[in-house]
Amino acid sequence: MDYKKILFGYDGSPESMAAFDRVIEVAKRNDAKLIIAHVVKRQHANTESVSLGFGVVSTDDDIEDILRSREEKLEVLKQKANEKGVEDVEIALKIGSPKSMLSRELPKEYDIDLIVLGATGLGKVAQVFIGSTASYVVENSPTDVMIVKN
Repeated sequence: MDYKKILFGYDGSPESMAAFDRVIEVAKRNDAKLIIAHVVKRQHANTESVSLGFGVVSTDDDIEDILRSREEKLEVLKQKANEKGVEDVEIALKIGSPKSMLSRELPKEYDIDLIVLGATGLGKVAQVFIGSTASYVVENSPTDVMIVKN
């Protein structure tokens, strides 16, 4: 099967960067459009340092700074993809649930036919209680999903 529109979910983890290298190969081989997405989860917490993989924003005050920082990271990835031969690259920076955004909302919005994610960066205990984004996307996406292990 040829893939024409590929969604890459980026969370900044080493697993995510391994998946980035793989998605570049797949996008080049298929001459596909690549959408590099990062979903920031709004979470009202008592601590500023909550982090469970995909970005977490704990207050409205820091949302603009977080989004600006994440957009800069996505632009760097876009430039790297261009330099490696993927010409059609778009970035998508969203606020919401990474699980639903990556499994349903973004694939529908961009007419995606392949989703590429890194294997979870969570430890085994956290996976049991929280569940990984990658596992959720595999189970709930209507399209093909590639999980890349580090």
